[in-house]
Amino acid sequence: MPSFREDNFLIVQPGSQNTLVRFGIEDVLSPPAYSIPTKVYKNAQDTAYYTIKPQDESLAVYPIVKGEIVDVHGLNFLLKCIVRSILKDHPVLLLNSIAFTLVQTSNRWSNDAIEMITKYVFETLQFGAFSIVPASLCSMFSYGSLANACVVDIGYEKTEITPILDYQVYIPGIKVIDKGGNSINDRLGKILPDLTSDQVEMLKRSAIFEVLSEEDAKNSFFGAEQLVEKKEEDDGVLDVAAIVTSDKPTREILAEKEKEKRKSGKAAAESKPNSELETNTFVDNEGNVVSVGKERFQGCTDLIESIGAAIHCTLSKITDLKRAQECYDNLILVGQTSKISGFKEALVVHLYRNFVVGQGATSAQGGAFRDTNNMIQDLNLIQVPKHVKLLSRPDYFAEWKKTGFEDCSFLGAQILAKQVFNSHAVGGSFLREDYMEKGPLGIWHNRL
Repeated sequence: MPSFREDNFLIVQPGSQNTLVRFGIEDVLSPPAYSIPTKVYKNAQDTAYYTIKPQDESLAVYPIVKGEIVDVHGLNFLLKCIVRSILKDHPVLLLNSIAFTLVQTSNRWSNDAIEMITKYVFETLQFGAFSIVPASLCSMFSYGSLANACVVDIGYEKTEITPILDYQVYIPGIKVIDKGGNSINDRLGKILPDLTSDQVEMLKRSAIFEVLSEEDAKNSFFGAEQLVEKKEEDDGVLDVAAIVTSDKPTREILAEKEKEKRKSGKAAAESKPNSELETNTFVDNEGNVVSVGKERFQGCTDLIESIGAAIHCTLSKITDLKRAQECYDNLILVGQTSKISGFKEALVVHLYRNFVVGQGATSAQGGAFRDTNNMIQDLNLIQVPKHVKLLSRPDYFAEWKKTGFEDCSFLGAQILAKQVFNSHAVGGSFLREDYMEKGPLGIWHNRL
């Protein structure tokens, strides 16, 4: 296999909303260099062609919808635009020296679409090597060497649950539900009708939007009967002597007093946790300060319940109970929605409450029922899950601590690219020589 320089590795991860890009892999694996909209336009003069320049929105094309490639020609054109931008920065770069890794961000990509992309990569873009890897495998490799895991990818319009068994995607267990981050937006739009769609999105992304634990909910402003803030003893008491002796008008002194009261009230509010405030604020794209009440703790329940049921359905298809339990113990949540404070923890709590076996089954019932309890314990040994765990993110990728681990599939793609294009033993790379011999169908014999 010919050798490819790591600074000529191209990683592209196209999602329905944004496409992540990095050209060149460094010793320290870094987050994507660019995030661009997954959006092109039909040419106004000839709709058979595409352009990247903004046109009338009626000409806009979104190549990926709900994970499915609906316009492969539009996606190929987006790849071409990425290559053009790379060549502007590297004018002497030879296209056949580029090793291209494409992250397959959904199991809904059709075989025909993948083969058309493969043909475009070699015949139009003229790359030297190509590898297409599932995002779920990339996510797993970003966490280390795990044989069995379950990857939950929460996208904008859909969520995919993918079990990994023995380092391979377990295809019969894949489940896709048509609910994602936009489900939260829809719910918030109904309970906050005065907010625009952009403001709803900004609220969801803000620090004040969170999923409260049961304990935090009980201790919150809305869970308590009444919260009475203690006031200072002299609050509201005017210093008459100060008014008489001051040179300032009485109206000005009263205004200053009111301003001080507002400042002290604001300081007290800022010292409280978000959950203990009746309202909190965020700033929208136009710089407006928007105040939100209890609605900032709502909107995620339906999505959490749907994902929990889908995880259980998926892992119930694994006949090897030991490996199924390992998948429950190695849950990986990815996607920007998983960044919402308290979301991951709420999902684990939901799984425990609804699907973990043996919860309370062996409670003390007296000596007469001891044999029954032992039988229940024996039955639990052949049932899963007994427990559920979220994988802890590795702490040795320093560059990713700043950006978060929600796009860890991109990190895993870099790790796999190093292995695929630098090792003869791993496999997974489709070279130009292989393509000339086998054509687009050869991609199925040379992929992970």
